[in-house]
Amino acid sequence: MIGAMVMVIALSGSAPAEPALLPDAAALADDATDWLLEGEALPPDYRARLMRMPPEARLQALVFLRRSGLLTSDAWALPDILDPAPVQEAAP
Repeated sequence: MIGAMVMVIALSGSAPAEPALLPDAAALADDATDWLLEGEALPPDYRARLMRMPPEARLQALVFLRRSGLLTSDAWALPDILDPAPVQEAAP
C-alpha cells in the first residue's frame, strides 16, 4: 500500500507540464479570464477573432474556452478549426 502511494507520488511529480499557449491563444486566454472573472459571456465577435488566428493557436484557444466554461453551445466544424488564417495584405 505504501509502495503504491510512493509510486503514485513519484509519477505525478514527473508528469510533463502543459505546453505554453501560443501568443495569439495566450492573448485570448487573458481576455477570456477577465470575461469569466467579471461574469461576462463571450463577446459577439469572438468567432471572427478566432478565425484570424493561425489554426494551431485557434485550437489552443478553443480548448481554453471550452475548459473555462465560456464556450458551451457553439459547434465548430473541423474545417473552421483547421483552415489557415486569412492572409493580411500589406498597407501601401
